[in-house]
Amino acid sequence: MLVQDKGVISGSEEFHLEPSPIAEKLLYYVTDCGIYFCEYGYRVERENYGNYMLLYVTKGVLAVSTEGTTYLVQEGQVAFFNCHVHHAYYAKGYVSFLRVHFDGANTADFYNCFASRMKGIVFEVNQADEIYKQMTAIVSRYQNHQTVNEEENSGRLYHCLCTLVFAEHKKSDNENGVTIVSKAKEYIHCHMGEELSLGVVAGSVGLSTSHFSRIFKKETQYSPYEYIILVRINKAKHLLTTTDMPIKEIAFEVGYRSESNFCNSFTQREGISPIQFRRYHRM
Repeated sequence: MLVQDKGVISGSEEFHLEPSPIAEKLLYYVTDCGIYFCEYGYRVERENYGNYMLLYVTKGVLAVSTEGTTYLVQEGQVAFFNCHVHHAYYAKGYVSFLRVHFDGANTADFYNCFASRMKGIVFEVNQADEIYKQMTAIVSRYQNHQTVNEEENSGRLYHCLCTLVFAEHKKSDNENGVTIVSKAKEYIHCHMGEELSLGVVAGSVGLSTSHFSRIFKKETQYSPYEYIILVRINKAKHLLTTTDMPIKEIAFEVGYRSESNFCNSFTQREGISPIQFRRYHRM
């Protein structure tokens, strides 16, 4: 719908959404989004909006105040901030931007990792255009009155979050710009169906287990073991929702040596069994 708030220029649109119970339980979900063209006088201030926000500035400068600090988000930059706490954002003159409010899954964990890694809320490296592409795809679906696909929205938001958190890896560990952690992650993804002990993964990048564990934890906020489980469970979720493979076959495909171990690990991490997860995603 069109926006008529103070300082908002004609052509601005916003869309308020009601996520399904399944999306609220299992996915990253959009609560509202929009595209805005604003001038001096535009200001939003809230105590608690109950979600998080991704904001991409396409023209001008938008000031964002949150958690005791004010940031200037400029053209081509992304801000990611917590709307569960007091926050405000306002135009410093003419500004246009995309906005997506969302929550769900482990958004809070991503935010805490991002804020710690970036020492703030503004994202300003080249991968910002990838965030813009995903946000545009979300907003345009509502602009064009297309059917809402909550799983697709969740995937786009997850892609944004991963880009935000992992794009700033240091490149000094390798003269070709490929970090030791990146090599280890690639090895894990390529060999997830095999035995992946700490020694095996550390050996794949030529480090001792203790040194490798410190580097990996510093760069990803996960221990190697936690990351391996995350990769395996995410792959299992993909197979559960896109194939008819039996649970036992999926377990072996992602590196578990028994169906019971897989089911226990999956249920412990996701809160529901693999069978329930598949059923929810096919309703």
